[in-house]
Amino acid sequence: MENQELKIIHLYDKQPKDISVKLEKNTKGYNWEISYAGEDIEAVLFKIREANKKLQEEYGGEKQ
Repeated sequence: MENQELKIIHLYDKQPKDISVKLEKNTKGYNWEISYAGEDIEAVLFKIREANKKLQEEYGGEKQ
């Protein structure tokens, strides 16, 4: 019987990034913080703008 070499290679797909939103209600209304990480700045900004727009529609607030 021949000696066989066994090689294990772990391949990980890039995991989708999670968007994080912190929403706070105070006496003047709502405030929020949006976090999103990525390598492509345009994609990051798009996600943040999209989340901000939806939060403004739902909770009001100043246009930013």
